[in-house]
Amino acid sequence: MSFPNPPSDLFLFHALMENTADSIYFKDRQCRLLRVSRKMALDLGFSDPSELVGKTDIDLFGKAFGQGTQLDDIRIMESNRPIVGVIESRRLESGRTNWTLTTKLPLLDEAGLVIGLVGITREINEMRETEVALQHLATHDTLTDLPNRFLMVDRMSQLLARATRSGTPFAVLYMDIDRFKEVNDSHGHEFGDLLLCAVAKRLTKSVRQSDTVARIGGDEFVIILETVHEASEADTVGRNVQAALAKPFTLERRKLSVTASIGISFYPENGADPDTLLRAADYAMYLAKREGGNRHITCLPGSPQP
Repeated sequence: MSFPNPPSDLFLFHALMENTADSIYFKDRQCRLLRVSRKMALDLGFSDPSELVGKTDIDLFGKAFGQGTQLDDIRIMESNRPIVGVIESRRLESGRTNWTLTTKLPLLDEAGLVIGLVGITREINEMRETEVALQHLATHDTLTDLPNRFLMVDRMSQLLARATRSGTPFAVLYMDIDRFKEVNDSHGHEFGDLLLCAVAKRLTKSVRQSDTVARIGGDEFVIILETVHEASEADTVGRNVQAALAKPFTLERRKLSVTASIGISFYPENGADPDTLLRAADYAMYLAKREGGNRHITCLPGSPQP
C-alpha cells in the first residue's frame, strides 16, 4: 500500500527528535554531542536542543560520571560493537538518584566507517523503585520491617566467611517473649502485633548499628552481634535487652510489661554454620524458659541440643 505525498525521512527524523519520550543523542568520534532530542535538552535544563551541540558528558554531568561514559563511548566506537540495555545511575543535585536504561550503537558513514555513535536513554525510576520495594519485601518482616530469616541467614553466612578468613568471633542471641500467647488471648492479636513492633524498636536501639536484629516468626527474634571479643560482651547485651523490655509499654492507652528469655551461642565454640549456631542458641533459650523465663543463658561448648 502506498501513500500519496509521503513525508520525507528528514521530516520523520525531526518529528522523532522533537516528540519522543526518550533521550536520543548523536556523538562524534571525540564524544561531543552532534544532535539531541528535545526531551533530553529539557531534562538537562536547556530550552533549545542546539545549545547542547559540542558539549561532552563531562561538561554536562561532571568529571566522575562523564569520564565513565566517555570510556564506554570510545570502546563502542573502536570495537564497532553496540551495548544494549545498560542500567546506569547518576546522583542529582537534589540528592535523588536518577536510574536510566541505555543502548548505544556505532554510527557508520556510507563507507561503513565509524564516525560516532547514537544513544537512546530511558528513565526507569519507577521500575527501579518497584524492584527495590519487592526486594525489601522479600528480605524483611512485613510486620516489624526487621530483616526476616532469609536476610538474617545471609548476613550470618557473610560473617562466617569473614570469620573463616580473620578468625573474628561473633555471637547469636535467640530471644522469645515470655507468655506472649497470654497477651494475644487477653488483649487480642492486633494489640499483640503492636507489642511486637514496639519490642522490635527497643531491640534495635539496644544494639550497635552494625549488629542485626531479625524477626524469624511469631514472638521470636534473633540478634547477631557482628564482633565480640569476650563472652561477657554478649552477656551485657542480653542484660541490656532485658532491661529495655522491662520498661512498661504504653499501647492504645494500656500499659504492659513483658519479659524475655534469651539463649546465646558463639562462633566458633558452638558451631561453624548458621543452622548449628541457631540451634545452639535456641536450645539455650529453651533452658532459660524452663527455668522460669526472664533470663539469658549462654550455650557452653559441647552442650547437648534437642
